[in-house]
Amino acid sequence: MRVDIEARRDKILRIIINTYIVTGNPVSSRMICKQYRLDLCPASVRNVMADLEERGYITHMHTSAGRVPTDKGYRFYVDKLVEHSGLTPQERVTIDKEYLEKRRALEEVIHKTSGILSNFTNYIGMVSQPALERSRFKRIQFTQLSRHLVCVTLVTNAGITKSSVIGFNLSIDADNLQRIESFLNSQLEDTPLTQVKIKLNKLLIQERNAFFHVLKQAIDLIDLSALIEDRMRFSLEGVSNVLSFPEFEDSQMVRSLMRVIDEKLSLAELVQEVIESEPAQRKVKVFIGEENPGVASMSGCAAILIGYQVEGEIVGALGIIGPKRMDYGKSIATVQYVAGILSNVLSEFSL
Repeated sequence: MRVDIEARRDKILRIIINTYIVTGNPVSSRMICKQYRLDLCPASVRNVMADLEERGYITHMHTSAGRVPTDKGYRFYVDKLVEHSGLTPQERVTIDKEYLEKRRALEEVIHKTSGILSNFTNYIGMVSQPALERSRFKRIQFTQLSRHLVCVTLVTNAGITKSSVIGFNLSIDADNLQRIESFLNSQLEDTPLTQVKIKLNKLLIQERNAFFHVLKQAIDLIDLSALIEDRMRFSLEGVSNVLSFPEFEDSQMVRSLMRVIDEKLSLAELVQEVIESEPAQRKVKVFIGEENPGVASMSGCAAILIGYQVEGEIVGALGIIGPKRMDYGKSIATVQYVAGILSNVLSEFSL
């Protein structure tokens, strides 16, 4: 009997949320009885809805006779009730074709991906740049500009490229630069960037070469300030999509969302939570309303994020931001599929 009651309650809640997602209008017991074939009389539906409201899953909107989901209701829906239909074969083919065009730069791929997410969901598409501190050393290249100036270019396995010009008092010739470059690449290949300085210091002690101070200067490319700044880098597309939803007719909500986008702090916290998850938890994360960091700014929104990988290591996150009244099933499927494609594309950068 208890199972039957819970199943009935879940069914009514699913109907309410699915209907509200499509229409944006409060859902009444009369509407449910009229549009769905249920083995329940209107009085029974009203009783179930009263129970759902008492439990905090739905609530009134003003004086309307209908009900709308609460954050708690959306959370239960996402965790227990949402139907994961996945993408159709044609939708997958369409996304695949977007990545067939050859792109030379990491930034192009990231920007393209945020656009794909936005176009396929009609929400804001968001992709973080790969985090330096979660990347590995691929190669370093020295280009001599003069006897005292060298351009240092660092490339990671995720395709991140950082360049800087360094100067030093002692002159250095091309042969020595080439020797140092080859030595570094052989010793540091595939080393996590967080371990490069430690390994470099050991090499400096071992080699005791007059020119090896160049290595220490070069490796300062990977400093703490750069890593912190890197966490704040995102590609965002489709802000106008979200602003067209009725929920964002409230100017205060629009200002709050734009502040989140401009400041990026809340977005950075979302990304960090995703990429720092334990391996067993590395799956889609759905943040709803006040579950979002920066409660006041994102309380009217939902965000769906997942980590993307390079060589099996999560280095960044991608996803969508939209109103809480979103198509969670299709959005989750889109985010999952695009993350898999992006992971494959970025892994090619490491070859």
